[in-house]
Amino acid sequence: MLESRTHKSNFINYKNKINIFENVHKKLIFIILFLFLISFYLLSKTNNLFTKSKFDFFNQILINSGFIIKNIEVLGVNYLDKDDIIEIIRTYNNVNIFKVNIEDIYRKIKGNTWIKKASIQVIYPNTIKILLTEKEPIAIWQNRYGNSLINKNGDVISEKNLEKFKSYLPIIIGQNAHINVHSILDVFSSNKDFIKNIWSLTFVNERRWDVHFKQGLTIRLPSKNVREAWEKVVHLDQNYNILSLGLTEIDLRNPNQILGKINVDKKFINKQKNS
Repeated sequence: MLESRTHKSNFINYKNKINIFENVHKKLIFIILFLFLISFYLLSKTNNLFTKSKFDFFNQILINSGFIIKNIEVLGVNYLDKDDIIEIIRTYNNVNIFKVNIEDIYRKIKGNTWIKKASIQVIYPNTIKILLTEKEPIAIWQNRYGNSLINKNGDVISEKNLEKFKSYLPIIIGQNAHINVHSILDVFSSNKDFIKNIWSLTFVNERRWDVHFKQGLTIRLPSKNVREAWEKVVHLDQNYNILSLGLTEIDLRNPNQILGKINVDKKFINKQKNS
């Protein structure tokens, strides 16, 4: 019984060794083939030793061996349509992955107005991985040419499909409003819940801002000491909930006074006078 078990154990060990040898052998063949193909590919690019037909044959060998784009990973997309990026890569569907021009892909991706940064990685044998950083929209600039989505630097991101942004981004109006809006939005950031009610901003004479709220209130800010004036607005809202008072205007252009206007029903006043 002991001899039988020993023989069986030796047989299993021998079989395992054979399997390991076969796996190593297959891997070695693959590596040799891979290095052979790469060497000839590089040689063809430098010395032009291949005719077009031979090069096409070599290209087909690589494709048949699996060195072709099968997977495209696009990461970092929040606003942009992934298909716009994938479409750029699809132009290389019928060539081997070693012939893919990464610089050309990068240049085309950076040409998209949404893209701030981009990196491209080739993962052999069949994957292209793209990591994107998009520009962050902060406002919709309304000008004589139409509406444009802009980032904090005033760069135009897009001029199409802006409807979904109108629900949470302010509309800005005025000469050079797009390159000055970031500073005023930075002042507003101290009270994010309050500024959600802002509908639009008007840059008046390239000096100061009028702030228009969805509730019908307009706040006229001064050209100087804007942050201090805005702190007054926040204080008034916290204590009196100014958006619910029926006010049409709060004027803070004079630092020594606060002027308010209320929506008065003229029909009601005339009725009282005639009674």
